[in-house]
Amino acid sequence: MSPRQAASTTVLLFLLAACDPAAAPPAANTPGSHAPSTATVDNAQWAQEAAWRQPEVLWTLIPNVAGTTVANLFAGDGYYAFELVKAGARVIAIETDAGLVDRIKQHAKGLGLGPDVLEVRLVEQGTGLRPGEADMAFCAKSYLTIPDRIEYFKQVRSALKTPAPLILVDFMAAETPVGPPIQDRISDQAVMDEMELVGCTDIGAYGKKLPYQWVVIAMDFVADPNEVEPAP
Repeated sequence: MSPRQAASTTVLLFLLAACDPAAAPPAANTPGSHAPSTATVDNAQWAQEAAWRQPEVLWTLIPNVAGTTVANLFAGDGYYAFELVKAGARVIAIETDAGLVDRIKQHAKGLGLGPDVLEVRLVEQGTGLRPGEADMAFCAKSYLTIPDRIEYFKQVRSALKTPAPLILVDFMAAETPVGPPIQDRISDQAVMDEMELVGCTDIGAYGKKLPYQWVVIAMDFVADPNEVEPAP
């Protein structure tokens, strides 16, 4: 290949990569090249996912998170952790993957969020929670992939303040444009049944408020002090 042909090929590859958002970044030894920051990648991905995750709708369905401490179980890439912070919560993001923990920490650092607002914990076993340090637990991990989930959520509940609300979000048991294969999904009714085994006494679900996901809210029943008991 002649020098002119090599130069033309290099320019063409560069233009194709620039036009294709899914293309791999330029090689590290290419002059002036650099990989996009994790924060930039996350922001672009999350902006697209917001159309179906709809956190602004989700926060209207669950107990008010503003001013509370929320344990974000299996926080993953941190999407919901940062949305919870935006909604006014102090968040304890718990994750089992060290790479994802670093990713959340880097994103938090870029936003200027300290551990007083967003604390990130790498937890390989157990819940990673101390008794009474959280008001609520939020989990959007695929429910069927949680090991020994009945016992796990029992332990989570024991670390929460009364009424120990568990907020679970997962994909509905039907085909959707995004989400896991149908065999890896579970219905909200089946999850509510399991929450009874966990020990929750006040359980409900929203199955149609979000485009592709259900929301289960499970907690201890607390009587309304303003409710008048019927006469015998």
